[in-house]
Amino acid sequence: MQQVKVEALNITVLKGSGQAVLDWCAQNGFAVDGDTRAHLLTYAQGSPIFMAVKYDTAEAQARHQATGDGAPLLITMRTPHPWVPLEVLALDGQTVNADLYFLTDEPLNTSALNAVAGQSAVGADISGAPGLHVAFQERMNPALYHDLSTDRNMSWVRPDGWLTYLTLDAPADTVTYDLSVTPDGVMRLTHFGTSPTASVESANAIPSWLPRLPLGAPQVILALGLALVIVGVCAWFIWRDARRTSKSRTLAP
Repeated sequence: MQQVKVEALNITVLKGSGQAVLDWCAQNGFAVDGDTRAHLLTYAQGSPIFMAVKYDTAEAQARHQATGDGAPLLITMRTPHPWVPLEVLALDGQTVNADLYFLTDEPLNTSALNAVAGQSAVGADISGAPGLHVAFQERMNPALYHDLSTDRNMSWVRPDGWLTYLTLDAPADTVTYDLSVTPDGVMRLTHFGTSPTASVESANAIPSWLPRLPLGAPQVILALGLALVIVGVCAWFIWRDARRTSKSRTLAP
């Protein structure tokens, strides 16, 4: 489908069945072990698109690149909703460490109910994925918008969008899932090998016509409720003292 070179990387985008991609790899000098073969065949059930990369050592030496140096890649996948393959990061006997950044129109959440109630997702884990943690979330600020939108191929960034940052730190044998975002902005796990274009509806979806409270509303409501309780208690003490004073005056000789 496409061939391009980025620094010392020769990249080929392929489309075909799992077996067809394996045959192409064998014909083009790619070594595919049993674990990689199994992953490829499973992912091929959900999507026929793959990317193969060869490292050009001569080009790397000419660029004075050392061991461990990498090349940033911008990969655009047109899917109806955000989708992140995570299971492919799980290597036997190792810990999966990954940082995930989402730029979205609305703040993401861990459940449909929390999204409607305005409950922040920060500090929460994704249900069913121990170690997949929402570390940070905020509306796009002017400085961040300028830095992102002026970068190459990043003009699509919206000034009123939201940034959500997740961390993944979990044993490889527990990362058996990929991550999708539902139309109502809920992050949820999908089965390894599910098509990126598959519809993902929240198991407890809230009707779209139901209005959403602003993010942080529960904390504001709790603070207001606490303030009302304090004011009520103070008013009760004042009323009680005033009543006692009134009674004392009435009983005085």
